[in-house]
Amino acid sequence: MIDVYICEDNPKQLNLFTQYIKDTIMIEALDMKIAKSTSDPHMILKEISTAEHIGLFFLDIDLKSDMNGLALAQRIRKEQPRCFIIFITSHSEMSFLTFQYKVEALDFIIKDTNEHIKSKIHECLLNVQEKYTSINNNINKTFIIYQGDKCITVDYSEILFFETSTNIHKILLHAQKRVIEFNGQLKDIEQQLDYRFYRCHRSYIINKDNIAEVDFDNLTVHMRNGEACPVSVRLKKGLRKLIS
Repeated sequence: MIDVYICEDNPKQLNLFTQYIKDTIMIEALDMKIAKSTSDPHMILKEISTAEHIGLFFLDIDLKSDMNGLALAQRIRKEQPRCFIIFITSHSEMSFLTFQYKVEALDFIIKDTNEHIKSKIHECLLNVQEKYTSINNNINKTFIIYQGDKCITVDYSEILFFETSTNIHKILLHAQKRVIEFNGQLKDIEQQLDYRFYRCHRSYIINKDNIAEVDFDNLTVHMRNGEACPVSVRLKKGLRKLIS
């Protein structure tokens, strides 16, 4: 999941850019959501101080505030070293300053026609989704779900367990913040996963890193979010060995 933030001091343009981003996320079925759309750079910093997902930031440079977009980008980069920063501005001559501020901007969108801005935003969102998927595959392992034209990525660290759904040929992925149902079989998923995951029951695969407690007497695994998974008698020994 990618959280998208927009900081623009012009209310009309703020609403316009926000709508362009919303439309692209919906049309392209991107695994993103708008976390904050504001004219106040301090609100952006407040939001990311508790953020759980990587951020994509669309920033104006001249924010009519005590902090311009370049200074804001510096603060953001310190907070989220792996984030994506894109500037939207009418000051094309200021593009060189992004190197001086060492904010590693992904792109620089010039405010000219609405159609150009819309097209560039669309292009940037697709580019970020592609880079994010590639980065996560190489650094933080992710489980990728394809639902039609939609691609959903979930970090292994966020996954609590997989469960066979009551709907035929469906699996439920229980993550820390969401539950996703998708087509599949546990035996196929089991082969994709790494050492963190264990099939403790014919209908469950658990992430050992997210176990809170195991009750071997009652054959139950309690996960960190309070949910419980059954353990089969046959697989109890393997689970005991895994967590020891």
